[in-house]
Amino acid sequence: MKRAIIKTYNKFSNLGIRDKLFLLFILLISLLVIIIAARSYYVSINIIEEKTNKYSHDILYQTTKMVESRLDEIEDISFNVAMNQEVQDMLLDISTGELDDYKETQVRRRMEMILSSQVLYHNEIEAIYVVSFGGYVYELDKTKQQYGLMEKNIDDIKEKKGGVVWFYGLPDNQYIALARLINSVRTQMPIGYLVVYVEESYLFELLASTHSVDDGSIFIVDTDGVIVSDADKELLGTKSSAVNLLDKTEAYSFTRQTIGGITQYVACSKPMSNGWRIITTLPVMIYQSEINSLRNSIILFAIILFIVSIMCAWGLSLGISRPIRLLSSTMVRFGEGDFSARCPEGAKDETGKLSATFNKMADNINILVKKVYAEQQMKRNAELKSLQMQINPHFLYNTLETINWMARIHGAHDIGIMAKSLGDLMRASIDMKDCVLLKDEILNLNNYLKIQKYRYEDKLEVVVDIAPDTEKLYVPKLIIQPLVENAIYHGIEPALDKGTIEVRSILENDNLLISVIDNGVGMTLDTIKHILDIDNMVDNSSLNSSIGLYNVIKRVKTLYGDYYGIEIQSEFGGGTKVTLRLPALSKYVKGETEHE
Repeated sequence: MKRAIIKTYNKFSNLGIRDKLFLLFILLISLLVIIIAARSYYVSINIIEEKTNKYSHDILYQTTKMVESRLDEIEDISFNVAMNQEVQDMLLDISTGELDDYKETQVRRRMEMILSSQVLYHNEIEAIYVVSFGGYVYELDKTKQQYGLMEKNIDDIKEKKGGVVWFYGLPDNQYIALARLINSVRTQMPIGYLVVYVEESYLFELLASTHSVDDGSIFIVDTDGVIVSDADKELLGTKSSAVNLLDKTEAYSFTRQTIGGITQYVACSKPMSNGWRIITTLPVMIYQSEINSLRNSIILFAIILFIVSIMCAWGLSLGISRPIRLLSSTMVRFGEGDFSARCPEGAKDETGKLSATFNKMADNINILVKKVYAEQQMKRNAELKSLQMQINPHFLYNTLETINWMARIHGAHDIGIMAKSLGDLMRASIDMKDCVLLKDEILNLNNYLKIQKYRYEDKLEVVVDIAPDTEKLYVPKLIIQPLVENAIYHGIEPALDKGTIEVRSILENDNLLISVIDNGVGMTLDTIKHILDIDNMVDNSSLNSSIGLYNVIKRVKTLYGDYYGIEIQSEFGGGTKVTLRLPALSKYVKGETEHE
Protein backbone atom coordinates (compact mmCIF):
# COMPACT_ATOMS: atom_id res chain seq x y z
CA MET A 1 0.00 0.00 0.00
CA LYS A 2 2.77 2.37 0.98
CA ARG A 3 4.69 1.62 -2.24
CA ALA A 4 1.58 2.27 -4.32
CA ILE A 5 1.09 5.65 -2.63
CA ILE A 6 4.74 6.60 -3.18
CA LYS A 7 4.57 5.50 -6.82
CA THR A 8 1.41 7.55 -7.43
CA TYR A 9 2.93 10.58 -5.73
CA ASN A 10 6.09 10.30 -7.84
CA LYS A 11 4.01 10.15 -11.01
CA PHE A 12 2.10 13.25 -9.95
CA SER A 13 5.33 15.06 -9.07
CA ASN A 14 6.71 14.42 -12.53
CA LEU A 15 3.72 15.96 -14.27
CA GLY A 16 3.91 19.42 -15.78
CA ILE A 17 2.35 22.45 -14.14
CA ARG A 18 -0.53 22.42 -16.60
CA ASP A 19 -1.47 18.81 -15.83
CA LYS A 20 -1.05 19.35 -12.11
CA LEU A 21 -3.35 22.36 -12.13
CA PHE A 22 -5.90 20.46 -14.18
CA LEU A 23 -5.90 17.48 -11.79
CA LEU A 24 -6.00 19.70 -8.71
CA PHE A 25 -8.96 21.66 -10.06
CA ILE A 26 -10.83 18.43 -10.73
CA LEU A 27 -9.96 17.05 -7.27
CA LEU A 28 -11.01 20.27 -5.52
CA ILE A 29 -14.33 20.45 -7.32
CA SER A 30 -15.00 16.76 -6.70
CA LEU A 31 -14.38 17.20 -2.98
CA LEU A 32 -16.59 20.28 -2.93
CA VAL A 33 -19.45 18.43 -4.63
CA ILE A 34 -19.12 15.50 -2.22
CA ILE A 35 -19.16 17.82 0.79
CA ILE A 36 -22.21 19.71 -0.49
CA ALA A 37 -24.03 16.47 -1.21
CA ALA A 38 -23.21 14.99 2.18
CA ARG A 39 -24.15 18.19 3.98
CA SER A 40 -27.44 18.47 2.08
CA TYR A 41 -28.27 14.88 2.87
CA TYR A 42 -27.47 15.38 6.55
CA VAL A 43 -29.53 18.57 6.78
CA SER A 44 -32.46 16.88 5.05
CA ILE A 45 -32.36 13.98 7.48
CA ASN A 46 -32.36 16.40 10.42
CA ILE A 47 -35.27 18.42 9.00
CA ILE A 48 -37.33 15.29 8.43
CA GLU A 49 -36.53 13.96 11.90
CA GLU A 50 -37.51 17.28 13.45
CA LYS A 51 -40.81 17.27 11.56
CA THR A 52 -41.39 13.64 12.54
CA ASN A 53 -40.53 14.43 16.14
CA LYS A 54 -43.01 17.31 16.23
CA TYR A 55 -45.68 15.18 14.56
CA SER A 56 -45.11 12.35 17.05
CA HIS A 57 -45.15 14.77 19.97
CA ASP A 58 -48.45 16.31 18.82
CA ILE A 59 -50.01 12.87 18.23
CA LEU A 60 -48.86 11.57 21.61
CA TYR A 61 -49.93 14.69 23.46
CA GLN A 62 -53.42 14.73 21.96
CA THR A 63 -53.90 10.98 22.26
CA THR A 64 -52.65 10.86 25.84
CA LYS A 65 -54.98 13.66 26.84
CA MET A 66 -57.94 11.97 25.17
CA VAL A 67 -57.24 8.45 26.49
CA GLU A 68 -56.52 9.72 29.98
CA SER A 69 -59.72 11.76 29.87
CA ARG A 70 -61.78 8.67 28.93
CA LEU A 71 -60.11 6.57 31.59
CA ASP A 72 -60.79 9.33 34.12
CA GLU A 73 -64.46 9.26 33.12
CA ILE A 74 -64.58 5.53 33.87
CA GLU A 75 -62.81 6.14 37.18
CA ASP A 76 -65.35 8.88 38.00
CA ILE A 77 -68.21 6.48 37.29
CA SER A 78 -66.70 3.88 39.60
CA PHE A 79 -66.21 6.56 42.26
CA ASN A 80 -69.82 7.73 41.95
CA VAL A 81 -71.06 4.15 42.37
CA ALA A 82 -68.76 3.49 45.34
CA MET A 83 -69.81 6.70 47.09
CA ASN A 84 -73.52 6.43 46.28
CA GLN A 85 -75.40 6.62 49.58
CA GLU A 86 -77.89 3.91 48.65
CA VAL A 87 -75.11 1.58 47.57
CA GLN A 88 -73.32 2.28 50.85
CA ASP A 89 -76.48 1.58 52.88
CA MET A 90 -77.33 -1.61 51.01
CA LEU A 91 -73.80 -3.00 51.38
CA LEU A 92 -73.81 -2.15 55.09
CA ASP A 93 -77.14 -3.94 55.52
CA ILE A 94 -75.80 -6.95 53.68
CA SER A 95 -72.66 -7.02 55.82
CA THR A 96 -74.69 -7.07 59.07
CA GLY A 97 -76.70 -10.18 58.26
CA GLU A 98 -78.28 -12.38 55.63
CA LEU A 99 -81.18 -11.13 53.48
CA ASP A 100 -84.39 -12.99 52.86
CA ASP A 101 -85.43 -13.60 49.27
CA TYR A 102 -87.79 -10.68 49.16
CA LYS A 103 -85.30 -8.21 50.62
CA GLU A 104 -82.51 -9.55 48.44
CA THR A 105 -84.71 -9.12 45.34
CA GLN A 106 -85.47 -5.54 46.30
CA VAL A 107 -81.80 -4.76 46.92
CA ARG A 108 -80.75 -6.37 43.63
CA ARG A 109 -83.41 -4.48 41.68
CA ARG A 110 -82.42 -1.15 43.26
CA MET A 111 -78.71 -1.86 42.77
CA GLU A 112 -79.25 -2.65 39.09
CA MET A 113 -81.15 0.63 38.66
CA ILE A 114 -78.30 2.57 40.21
CA LEU A 115 -75.69 0.81 38.05
CA SER A 116 -77.85 1.28 34.97
CA SER A 117 -78.18 5.01 35.63
CA GLN A 118 -74.40 5.30 35.79
CA VAL A 119 -73.21 3.15 32.87
CA LEU A 120 -76.14 2.45 30.55
CA TYR A 121 -75.23 5.25 28.14
CA HIS A 122 -71.48 4.64 28.30
CA ASN A 123 -70.92 2.25 25.41
CA GLU A 124 -67.32 1.72 26.37
CA ILE A 125 -68.36 -0.04 29.61
CA GLU A 126 -69.36 -3.65 28.92
CA ALA A 127 -70.14 -4.69 32.47
CA ILE A 128 -69.97 -3.45 36.05
CA TYR A 129 -70.06 -5.62 39.20
CA VAL A 130 -70.60 -4.62 42.82
CA VAL A 131 -69.51 -7.38 45.19
CA SER A 132 -70.11 -7.39 48.94
CA PHE A 133 -67.79 -9.23 51.28
CA GLY A 134 -70.90 -11.09 52.42
CA GLY A 135 -70.99 -12.98 49.14
CA TYR A 136 -73.65 -11.01 47.26
CA VAL A 137 -72.94 -9.96 43.66
CA TYR A 138 -74.81 -7.23 41.81
CA GLU A 139 -74.11 -6.64 38.16
CA LEU A 140 -75.03 -4.84 34.99
CA ASP A 141 -73.68 -7.05 32.18
CA LYS A 142 -74.59 -5.64 28.76
CA THR A 143 -73.28 -8.67 26.82
CA LYS A 144 -74.19 -11.38 29.39
CA GLN A 145 -70.70 -12.92 29.11
CA GLN A 146 -70.03 -13.31 32.84
CA TYR A 147 -66.56 -11.72 32.93
CA GLY A 148 -65.61 -12.76 36.45
CA LEU A 149 -65.28 -11.06 39.79
CA MET A 150 -61.43 -11.02 40.06
CA GLU A 151 -61.36 -12.77 43.44
CA LYS A 152 -57.75 -13.78 42.79
CA ASN A 153 -56.78 -10.09 42.63
CA ILE A 154 -58.58 -9.09 45.82
CA ASP A 155 -55.30 -8.52 47.67
CA ASP A 156 -54.17 -6.00 45.04
CA ILE A 157 -57.55 -4.26 45.27
CA LYS A 158 -57.42 -4.08 49.08
CA GLU A 159 -53.87 -2.80 48.99
CA LYS A 160 -55.06 0.37 47.20
CA LYS A 161 -57.51 1.09 50.06
CA GLY A 162 -60.16 2.51 47.76
CA GLY A 163 -57.85 3.68 45.01
CA VAL A 164 -58.21 2.55 41.40
CA VAL A 165 -56.46 -0.60 40.13
CA TRP A 166 -56.33 -1.28 36.39
CA PHE A 167 -55.96 -4.81 34.98
CA TYR A 168 -55.53 -5.96 31.39
CA GLY A 169 -55.55 -9.17 29.39
CA LEU A 170 -59.04 -10.25 30.60
CA PRO A 171 -60.02 -12.74 29.33
CA ASP A 172 -57.91 -13.75 26.32
CA ASN A 173 -56.63 -10.16 26.08
CA GLN A 174 -60.05 -8.86 24.99
CA TYR A 175 -60.87 -6.67 27.98
CA ILE A 176 -59.32 -4.38 30.53
CA ALA A 177 -60.82 -3.93 33.97
CA LEU A 178 -60.96 -1.25 36.64
CA ALA A 179 -61.38 -2.35 40.24
CA ARG A 180 -61.59 -0.44 43.49
CA LEU A 181 -62.43 -1.14 47.11
CA ILE A 182 -65.70 0.26 48.52
CA ASN A 183 -65.16 1.69 52.00
CA SER A 184 -68.01 2.69 54.32
CA VAL A 185 -68.24 6.45 54.62
CA ARG A 186 -69.39 6.08 58.21
CA THR A 187 -67.02 3.39 59.49
CA GLN A 188 -64.22 3.65 56.90
CA MET A 189 -64.20 -0.15 56.85
CA PRO A 190 -64.24 -2.15 53.59
CA ILE A 191 -67.75 -3.32 52.76
CA GLY A 192 -67.21 -4.57 49.21
CA TYR A 193 -65.54 -3.81 45.90
CA LEU A 194 -66.58 -3.07 42.34
CA VAL A 195 -65.21 -4.13 38.93
CA VAL A 196 -65.76 -2.29 35.62
CA TYR A 197 -65.01 -4.10 32.34
CA VAL A 198 -64.05 -2.19 29.15
CA GLU A 199 -63.27 -3.71 25.77
CA GLU A 200 -59.62 -3.40 24.78
CA SER A 201 -60.78 -2.47 21.26
CA TYR A 202 -62.36 0.67 22.74
CA LEU A 203 -58.91 1.88 23.83
CA PHE A 204 -57.36 1.06 20.48
CA GLU A 205 -60.13 2.90 18.61
CA LEU A 206 -59.14 5.99 20.59
CA LEU A 207 -55.53 5.46 19.53
CA ALA A 208 -56.38 4.79 15.90
CA SER A 209 -58.54 7.92 15.66
CA THR A 210 -55.47 10.12 16.03
CA HIS A 211 -52.89 7.95 14.23
CA SER A 212 -53.04 8.10 10.44
CA VAL A 213 -49.56 6.99 9.28
CA ASP A 214 -49.51 3.81 7.24
CA ASP A 215 -47.02 1.15 8.32
CA GLY A 216 -46.60 2.92 11.66
CA SER A 217 -48.05 1.72 14.93
CA ILE A 218 -49.40 3.13 18.17
CA PHE A 219 -50.03 1.13 21.33
CA ILE A 220 -50.29 1.35 25.12
CA VAL A 221 -47.86 -0.31 27.55
CA ASP A 222 -47.93 -0.66 31.31
CA THR A 223 -45.15 0.32 33.71
CA ASP A 224 -43.21 -2.86 32.84
CA GLY A 225 -43.42 -2.27 29.08
CA VAL A 226 -46.08 -4.99 28.54
CA ILE A 227 -48.49 -4.16 25.71
CA VAL A 228 -52.02 -3.36 26.96
CA SER A 229 -53.66 -2.26 23.70
CA ASP A 230 -52.47 -2.72 20.11
CA ALA A 231 -53.82 -3.30 16.61
CA ASP A 232 -52.07 -6.68 16.56
CA LYS A 233 -53.98 -8.61 19.21
CA GLU A 234 -51.37 -11.35 19.26
CA LEU A 235 -48.95 -8.86 20.84
CA LEU A 236 -51.23 -8.08 23.77
CA GLY A 237 -49.69 -9.22 27.03
CA THR A 238 -46.16 -9.40 25.55
CA LYS A 239 -43.31 -7.04 26.31
CA SER A 240 -42.70 -4.45 23.62
CA SER A 241 -39.28 -4.48 21.97
CA ALA A 242 -39.62 -0.74 21.34
CA VAL A 243 -39.38 0.09 25.05
CA ASN A 244 -35.99 0.01 26.77
CA LEU A 245 -35.66 0.99 30.42
CA LEU A 246 -39.18 2.43 30.49
CA ASP A 247 -38.86 3.85 33.99
CA LYS A 248 -35.92 5.99 32.80
CA THR A 249 -37.53 7.07 29.53
CA GLU A 250 -38.25 10.80 29.42
CA ALA A 251 -41.72 12.05 28.58
CA TYR A 252 -42.23 12.57 24.84
CA SER A 253 -38.78 11.18 24.08
CA PHE A 254 -37.94 10.61 20.40
CA THR A 255 -35.35 8.01 19.45
CA ARG A 256 -34.31 5.89 16.52
CA GLN A 257 -34.36 2.12 17.13
CA THR A 258 -34.05 -1.03 15.06
CA ILE A 259 -37.09 -3.22 15.65
CA GLY A 260 -37.43 -6.51 13.79
CA GLY A 261 -34.62 -5.53 11.45
CA ILE A 262 -36.38 -2.25 10.50
CA THR A 263 -35.13 1.17 11.60
CA GLN A 264 -37.97 3.11 13.16
CA TYR A 265 -38.62 6.36 14.99
CA VAL A 266 -39.92 5.58 18.48
CA ALA A 267 -41.71 8.16 20.63
CA CYS A 268 -43.01 7.69 24.17
CA SER A 269 -45.62 9.78 26.03
CA LYS A 270 -45.59 10.78 29.67
CA PRO A 271 -47.17 8.28 32.13
CA MET A 272 -50.93 8.56 32.52
CA SER A 273 -52.58 8.59 35.94
CA ASN A 274 -52.49 4.78 36.08
CA GLY A 275 -48.82 4.62 34.98
CA TRP A 276 -49.53 3.45 31.41
CA ARG A 277 -47.80 5.08 28.46
CA ILE A 278 -48.56 5.46 24.77
CA ILE A 279 -45.84 4.45 22.27
CA THR A 280 -45.71 5.31 18.56
CA THR A 281 -43.36 3.79 15.98
CA LEU A 282 -42.80 5.15 12.47
CA PRO A 283 -40.58 3.38 9.91
CA VAL A 284 -37.80 5.64 8.69
CA MET A 285 -38.32 4.39 5.12
CA ILE A 286 -41.70 6.16 4.96
CA TYR A 287 -39.84 9.46 4.69
CA GLN A 288 -36.98 8.09 2.62
CA SER A 289 -38.60 8.92 -0.75
CA GLU A 290 -38.11 12.64 -0.17
CA ILE A 291 -34.47 12.07 0.65
CA ASN A 292 -33.99 9.85 -2.41
CA SER A 293 -35.49 12.54 -4.64
CA LEU A 294 -33.15 15.15 -3.21
CA ARG A 295 -30.20 12.78 -3.54
CA ASN A 296 -30.94 12.17 -7.23
CA SER A 297 -31.15 15.91 -7.85
CA ILE A 298 -27.81 16.45 -6.16
CA ILE A 299 -26.19 13.68 -8.22
CA LEU A 300 -27.50 15.18 -11.47
CA PHE A 301 -26.28 18.62 -10.48
CA ALA A 302 -22.89 17.19 -9.52
CA ILE A 303 -22.48 15.50 -12.93
CA ILE A 304 -23.30 18.71 -14.81
CA LEU A 305 -20.99 20.72 -12.58
CA PHE A 306 -18.22 18.18 -13.04
CA ILE A 307 -18.38 18.36 -16.83
CA VAL A 308 -18.37 22.16 -16.84
CA SER A 309 -15.50 22.16 -14.36
CA ILE A 310 -13.37 19.93 -16.60
CA MET A 311 -13.62 22.40 -19.45
CA CYS A 312 -12.91 25.40 -17.20
CA ALA A 313 -10.02 23.64 -15.49
CA TRP A 314 -8.36 22.82 -18.80
CA GLY A 315 -8.54 26.43 -19.98
CA LEU A 316 -7.27 27.81 -16.70
CA SER A 317 -4.38 25.38 -16.55
CA LEU A 318 -3.26 26.43 -20.03
CA GLY A 319 -3.41 30.15 -19.19
CA ILE A 320 -1.62 29.87 -15.86
CA SER A 321 1.05 27.28 -16.61
CA ARG A 322 3.30 29.22 -19.01
CA PRO A 323 4.11 32.26 -16.84
CA ILE A 324 4.38 30.00 -13.81
CA ARG A 325 6.92 27.77 -15.53
CA LEU A 326 8.96 30.87 -16.33
CA LEU A 327 8.71 32.02 -12.74
CA SER A 328 9.65 28.54 -11.55
CA SER A 329 12.84 28.44 -13.62
CA THR A 330 13.85 31.86 -12.28
CA MET A 331 13.26 30.74 -8.71
CA VAL A 332 15.40 27.64 -9.31
CA ARG A 333 18.28 29.83 -10.44
CA PHE A 334 17.85 32.07 -7.42
CA GLY A 335 17.70 29.02 -5.14
CA GLU A 336 20.95 27.71 -6.58
CA GLY A 337 22.71 30.86 -5.48
CA ASP A 338 22.25 33.25 -8.37
CA PHE A 339 20.96 36.20 -6.31
CA SER A 340 20.95 38.34 -9.45
CA ALA A 341 18.24 36.21 -11.10
CA ARG A 342 15.04 38.18 -11.77
CA CYS A 343 11.77 37.24 -13.45
CA PRO A 344 10.51 39.29 -16.43
CA GLU A 345 7.48 41.36 -15.45
CA GLY A 346 4.91 41.00 -18.21
CA ALA A 347 1.14 41.07 -17.66
CA LYS A 348 -0.51 42.97 -14.83
CA ASP A 349 -2.57 39.99 -13.68
CA GLU A 350 -1.90 37.92 -10.56
CA THR A 351 0.93 36.02 -12.23
CA GLY A 352 2.58 39.27 -13.31
CA LYS A 353 2.17 40.64 -9.80
CA LEU A 354 3.66 37.42 -8.46
CA SER A 355 6.70 37.91 -10.67
CA ALA A 356 7.06 41.50 -9.50
CA THR A 357 6.67 40.37 -5.89
CA PHE A 358 9.35 37.73 -6.40
CA ASN A 359 11.74 40.36 -7.71
CA LYS A 360 11.06 42.55 -4.67
CA MET A 361 11.48 39.51 -2.44
CA ALA A 362 14.84 38.75 -4.03
CA ASP A 363 15.97 42.30 -3.35
CA ASN A 364 14.76 42.10 0.26
CA ILE A 365 16.47 38.75 0.77
CA ASN A 366 19.79 40.25 -0.20
CA ILE A 367 19.25 42.95 2.41
CA LEU A 368 17.96 40.51 5.05
CA VAL A 369 20.92 38.17 4.63
CA LYS A 370 23.22 40.94 5.68
CA LYS A 371 20.89 42.06 8.45
CA VAL A 372 20.42 38.56 9.87
CA TYR A 373 24.14 38.01 9.91
CA ALA A 374 24.63 41.16 11.94
CA GLU A 375 21.77 40.26 14.32
CA GLN A 376 23.19 36.80 14.91
CA GLN A 377 26.49 38.34 15.91
CA MET A 378 24.70 40.68 18.36
CA LYS A 379 22.65 37.79 19.77
CA ARG A 380 25.74 35.71 20.47
CA ASN A 381 27.37 38.66 22.23
CA ALA A 382 24.20 39.20 24.35
CA GLU A 383 24.09 35.53 25.35
CA LEU A 384 27.71 35.69 26.47
CA LYS A 385 27.01 38.79 28.56
CA SER A 386 23.93 37.13 30.10
CA LEU A 387 25.98 34.10 31.14
CA GLN A 388 28.63 36.35 32.63
CA MET A 389 25.95 38.24 34.62
CA GLN A 390 24.64 34.97 36.08
CA ILE A 391 28.09 33.80 37.15
CA ASN A 392 28.63 36.66 39.61
CA PRO A 393 25.32 36.22 41.61
CA HIS A 394 25.89 32.49 41.85
CA PHE A 395 29.42 33.10 43.09
CA LEU A 396 28.15 35.62 45.67
CA TYR A 397 25.35 33.27 46.80
CA ASN A 398 27.83 30.40 47.30
CA THR A 399 30.20 32.74 49.16
CA LEU A 400 27.37 33.86 51.50
CA GLU A 401 26.52 30.23 52.22
CA THR A 402 30.19 29.66 53.15
CA ILE A 403 30.12 32.73 55.46
CA ASN A 404 26.91 31.41 57.06
CA TRP A 405 28.41 28.05 57.95
CA MET A 406 31.71 29.55 59.12
CA ALA A 407 29.80 32.02 61.36
CA ARG A 408 27.75 29.20 62.89
CA ILE A 409 30.90 27.10 63.47
CA HIS A 410 32.48 30.04 65.35
CA GLY A 411 29.29 30.83 67.30
CA ALA A 412 28.45 34.05 65.45
CA HIS A 413 24.83 33.04 64.85
CA ASP A 414 23.62 36.55 64.08
CA ILE A 415 26.14 36.91 61.29
CA GLY A 416 25.15 33.47 60.02
CA ILE A 417 21.45 34.36 59.98
CA MET A 418 22.09 37.61 58.11
CA ALA A 419 24.34 35.85 55.59
CA LYS A 420 21.74 33.10 55.11
CA SER A 421 18.90 35.62 54.65
CA LEU A 422 20.94 37.68 52.18
CA GLY A 423 21.88 34.49 50.32
CA ASP A 424 18.24 33.42 50.07
CA LEU A 425 17.32 36.87 48.74
CA MET A 426 20.07 36.63 46.16
CA ARG A 427 18.95 33.15 45.11
CA ALA A 428 15.39 34.48 44.67
CA SER A 429 16.70 37.35 42.56
CA ILE A 430 18.56 35.04 40.15
CA ASP A 431 15.62 32.63 39.81
CA MET A 432 14.47 32.66 36.17
CA LYS A 433 10.75 32.74 37.10
CA ASP A 434 8.98 36.07 36.64
CA CYS A 435 6.19 35.24 39.11
CA VAL A 436 6.02 33.26 42.36
CA LEU A 437 3.30 32.24 44.82
CA LEU A 438 2.41 34.93 47.34
CA LYS A 439 3.41 32.64 50.20
CA ASP A 440 6.91 32.28 48.63
CA GLU A 441 7.10 36.05 48.13
CA ILE A 442 6.37 36.45 51.86
CA LEU A 443 9.32 34.10 52.60
CA ASN A 444 11.58 36.41 50.53
CA LEU A 445 10.17 39.40 52.43
CA ASN A 446 10.89 37.69 55.76
CA ASN A 447 14.54 37.16 54.73
CA TYR A 448 14.79 40.89 53.98
CA LEU A 449 13.13 41.79 57.31
CA LYS A 450 15.57 39.56 59.24
CA ILE A 451 18.43 41.71 57.95
CA GLN A 452 16.58 44.97 58.77
CA LYS A 453 15.76 43.74 62.27
CA TYR A 454 19.45 43.56 63.12
CA ARG A 455 19.87 47.12 61.93
CA TYR A 456 16.86 48.76 63.61
CA GLU A 457 16.42 46.32 66.51
CA ASP A 458 13.44 47.44 68.69
CA LYS A 459 12.70 50.56 66.63
CA LEU A 460 10.96 48.47 63.96
CA GLU A 461 8.03 46.06 64.29
CA VAL A 462 6.51 44.32 61.28
CA VAL A 463 3.15 42.52 61.21
CA VAL A 464 2.38 40.24 58.26
CA ASP A 465 -1.27 39.22 57.85
CA ILE A 466 -1.87 37.26 54.65
CA ALA A 467 -5.39 35.98 53.91
CA PRO A 468 -5.37 32.18 53.42
CA ASP A 469 -7.25 32.39 50.09
CA THR A 470 -4.45 34.58 48.64
CA GLU A 471 -1.43 32.45 49.56
CA LYS A 472 -1.53 30.39 46.34
CA LEU A 473 -2.02 33.33 43.97
CA TYR A 474 0.88 34.36 41.73
CA VAL A 475 2.56 37.76 42.05
CA PRO A 476 5.65 39.26 40.34
CA LYS A 477 8.83 38.20 42.09
CA LEU A 478 10.25 40.62 44.72
CA ILE A 479 7.29 43.04 44.31
CA ILE A 480 6.52 43.60 48.04
CA GLN A 481 10.07 44.15 49.31
CA PRO A 482 10.49 47.58 47.59
CA LEU A 483 7.24 48.77 49.21
CA VAL A 484 8.40 47.68 52.67
CA GLU A 485 11.85 49.15 52.05
CA ASN A 486 10.28 52.47 51.06
CA ALA A 487 8.16 52.42 54.24
CA ILE A 488 11.26 51.80 56.38
CA TYR A 489 13.57 54.42 54.87
CA HIS A 490 11.03 57.19 54.17
CA GLY A 491 8.40 56.52 56.84
CA ILE A 492 9.88 54.84 59.91
CA GLU A 493 13.54 55.92 59.88
CA PRO A 494 12.88 59.73 59.99
CA ALA A 495 10.40 59.26 62.86
CA LEU A 496 11.59 59.50 66.46
CA ASP A 497 9.29 56.88 67.95
CA LYS A 498 9.09 53.15 67.39
CA GLY A 499 7.69 52.32 63.99
CA THR A 500 5.20 49.65 62.94
CA ILE A 501 4.69 48.28 59.44
CA GLU A 502 1.73 46.07 58.52
CA VAL A 503 1.64 43.90 55.40
CA ARG A 504 -1.84 42.62 54.55
CA SER A 505 -3.48 40.87 51.59
CA ILE A 506 -7.14 40.35 50.64
CA LEU A 507 -9.01 38.97 47.62
CA GLU A 508 -11.53 41.44 46.21
CA ASN A 509 -13.53 40.05 43.27
CA ASP A 510 -10.84 39.24 40.67
CA ASN A 511 -8.22 41.51 42.23
CA LEU A 512 -5.48 40.77 44.76
CA LEU A 513 -4.90 43.76 47.05
CA ILE A 514 -1.62 43.89 49.02
CA SER A 515 -1.32 46.78 51.50
CA VAL A 516 1.83 48.07 53.22
CA ILE A 517 0.87 50.39 56.11
CA ASP A 518 3.28 52.34 58.29
CA ASN A 519 2.84 54.86 61.12
CA GLY A 520 5.77 56.95 59.97
CA VAL A 521 6.11 60.61 59.03
CA GLY A 522 3.76 60.38 56.02
CA MET A 523 3.96 62.58 52.92
CA THR A 524 2.25 65.50 51.29
CA LEU A 525 -0.25 65.36 48.43
CA ASP A 526 2.30 66.89 46.03
CA THR A 527 4.80 64.17 46.88
CA ILE A 528 2.18 61.47 46.17
CA LYS A 529 1.40 63.04 42.79
CA HIS A 530 5.08 63.11 41.85
CA ILE A 531 5.55 59.47 42.85
CA LEU A 532 2.59 58.29 40.77
CA ASP A 533 3.72 60.31 37.74
CA ILE A 534 5.94 57.75 35.98
CA ASP A 535 7.28 60.19 33.36
CA ASN A 536 8.14 62.72 36.05
CA MET A 537 9.85 59.98 38.10
CA VAL A 538 12.20 59.16 35.25
CA ASP A 539 13.34 62.73 34.75
CA ASN A 540 13.10 64.26 38.25
CA SER A 541 16.32 63.54 40.09
CA SER A 542 14.92 65.02 43.31
CA LEU A 543 12.68 62.00 43.71
CA ASN A 544 15.27 59.32 43.05
CA SER A 545 14.72 58.17 46.63
CA SER A 546 11.42 56.69 45.50
CA ILE A 547 12.90 54.75 42.60
CA GLY A 548 11.73 51.50 44.27
CA LEU A 549 8.09 52.57 43.97
CA TYR A 550 8.69 53.62 40.37
CA ASN A 551 10.07 50.17 39.54
CA VAL A 552 7.03 48.50 41.13
CA ILE A 553 4.59 50.69 39.19
CA LYS A 554 6.47 50.16 35.93
CA ARG A 555 6.66 46.37 36.34
CA VAL A 556 2.97 45.97 37.21
CA LYS A 557 1.70 48.16 34.37
CA THR A 558 4.03 46.46 31.89
CA LEU A 559 2.83 43.00 32.95
CA TYR A 560 -0.90 43.59 33.45
CA GLY A 561 -1.89 46.97 31.99
CA ASP A 562 -2.76 50.45 33.23
CA TYR A 563 -5.70 49.29 35.39
CA TYR A 564 -3.26 47.73 37.87
CA GLY A 565 -0.61 49.48 39.96
CA ILE A 566 -0.41 51.15 43.36
CA GLU A 567 -2.60 53.53 45.32
CA ILE A 568 -1.14 55.79 48.04
CA GLN A 569 -3.08 57.15 51.00
CA SER A 570 -1.00 59.38 53.26
CA GLU A 571 -1.14 62.45 55.45
CA PHE A 572 1.90 64.41 56.49
CA GLY A 573 2.70 63.32 60.02
CA GLY A 574 0.02 60.60 60.00
CA GLY A 575 1.56 57.56 58.33
CA THR A 576 1.19 56.05 54.86
CA LYS A 577 -0.79 53.24 53.27
CA VAL A 578 0.41 51.88 49.91
CA THR A 579 -2.01 49.43 48.23
CA LEU A 580 -0.75 47.25 45.40
CA ARG A 581 -3.52 46.08 43.02
CA LEU A 582 -2.80 42.90 41.02
CA PRO A 583 -4.96 40.46 39.06
CA ALA A 584 -5.87 37.29 40.99
CA LEU A 585 -3.79 34.67 39.15
CA SER A 586 -4.00 31.03 40.20
CA LYS A 587 -1.87 29.57 37.39
CA TYR A 588 1.52 30.51 36.06
CA VAL A 589 3.40 29.36 33.01
CA LYS A 590 6.54 31.20 31.95
CA GLY A 591 5.38 34.10 29.89
CA GLU A 592 1.69 33.36 30.54
CA THR A 593 -0.70 33.74 33.50
CA GLU A 594 -4.31 32.83 34.01
CA HIS A 595 -6.99 34.51 36.15
CA GLU A 596 -8.41 32.62 39.08
